[in-house]
Amino acid sequence: MPIREISEDFSIEDIVPYFQPIVDLSSHGVWRYECLARLITRSDRTFLPSEFLYLIDREQHVKTLAASMFEQCASYFHDTNVPWNINITEKDLDDELLTNTLLTHLASYPTPERVSIEVSASAALSNPKRLNRFIDRSLHAGLGVFIDNVGSCPGNIRALMNLPIRGIKLAGGLVKHYEQQEAVREYVDYLLSLCERHGVSTIAEQVEDEQHLEKVKRLSIKYAQGYVFSPPVANVKKAQKH
Repeated sequence: MPIREISEDFSIEDIVPYFQPIVDLSSHGVWRYECLARLITRSDRTFLPSEFLYLIDREQHVKTLAASMFEQCASYFHDTNVPWNINITEKDLDDELLTNTLLTHLASYPTPERVSIEVSASAALSNPKRLNRFIDRSLHAGLGVFIDNVGSCPGNIRALMNLPIRGIKLAGGLVKHYEQQEAVREYVDYLLSLCERHGVSTIAEQVEDEQHLEKVKRLSIKYAQGYVFSPPVANVKKAQKH
């Protein structure tokens, strides 16, 4: 998909969460939601993070964006018992002010254990000690950690398994090439055995069609996410209809 140029002025308030379900493959129900940032311009055009994050970074609003997204999602799910995840960046892991904001908010939040952050595998593997510091501070507040896009970059995934993470999300290409490529098959089997041993949940992400979904179901993967279930939507009730 080509990246479109954003020609309109916008503010942080114009960036809102969309929600994509993570589905339990055994019950076919929604296990939790991933909250994804979307820019809605004044002319009602919708942009993906890949299309607007460079502008946020240029204006040095990245820290404000993470806090804003968290507060919007926390408010949206406040009166429900639905678990949800929000993405944070590598820089966010070092942001003491952001961490304090999350922990302060969760101190008075109902069932904070249903809230998790997702950090990319590349960020986690580049500096496991930094992730460990973040987990040490946030674990007592109930905040969970998921590692996103695992298998997309080299690194010692076993080291991450020694951390109290809640789950990992397998990069979409892994399952697609599982049957055709022996190296991929060995890596996925090893990864799934590690997760089972450490009690870490596994999610297949970017599951776009029924054929891909059938491949996921043949593996010991309990959860999946992707357009085969629902695209990211502005209202979780819409996602539940898919």
